[in-house]
Amino acid sequence: MRRILVPTDFSEIAAYALKYAANLAGNSNAEIVALYMINREDAFLSRKEAMELYENIDYHKRINDSFDEFLNHDYLDGIKVSTEIRRQVDFEKIGDLTSELDIDLIVIGTHGAQGLGGMLIGSNTEKVVRTAEVPVLVVKNNQSYFKLNKVIMACDFNIEMKDAYKKARTFLKDNSMEYDLVYINTPEDFMSTTMIDAEVKKFYKALDMADAESQDEVKIFNNYNIEAGVYNYANKVKADLIVLLTHGRKGLARLIYSSYGEKMANHSEIPVLTIKA
Repeated sequence: MRRILVPTDFSEIAAYALKYAANLAGNSNAEIVALYMINREDAFLSRKEAMELYENIDYHKRINDSFDEFLNHDYLDGIKVSTEIRRQVDFEKIGDLTSELDIDLIVIGTHGAQGLGGMLIGSNTEKVVRTAEVPVLVVKNNQSYFKLNKVIMACDFNIEMKDAYKKARTFLKDNSMEYDLVYINTPEDFMSTTMIDAEVKKFYKALDMADAESQDEVKIFNNYNIEAGVYNYANKVKADLIVLLTHGRKGLARLIYSSYGEKMANHSEIPVLTIKA
């Protein structure tokens, strides 16, 4: 992992994301790129006025002063940090920036049970998750240190999720993260252990991973729905991170795009890493 993008509005919530990013950057010798996007209030009434504002020296000085305060933390000592200012209000553009800025991971903050607020409001976070081709880490709380002793990755073994699984597996292994691979078995889509084993074998065959030694052991956890299953398993094993695989709006992607997913994210104290196929 070489570069981590942290979108910021200079809020306390964004500062939480920065601290998580610093923990990860320190472990992998990565650079942090702090991104500020000029918002609708700053854009004024016309494109011309927005251009004049963006080019105003005093306005740039205020932004740079905010960056100086935002980045003035001891936990950033020894970590390379750069800043980006962009004139755009569409959060889908953040996904586009990952290629331009050579980003490997996006870290964004969220409010808790009151919903996703400030600059990083719910629909905007969804846009980042849906469009970004790199993993997106969504965090809620301030932590003095982001430990990764226990990571869980939820997978439904749908063939369409195989690319997301490969990306997630590579990302986790490249960053020396040990993880539990878990399948949530629900009454709605109940399968016997034998049936689940067959689905897992078919999944690994599609990945050209027929060799049992190259496969991950699958933990089967029963619950009344997927969202509750992921949440309850994560709490049972005291997970430090939940990894969710997404592919459009199918499979486990509903954990991100549905009201159930928002409830889980808002009430979970555990950071969530999403990886899209």
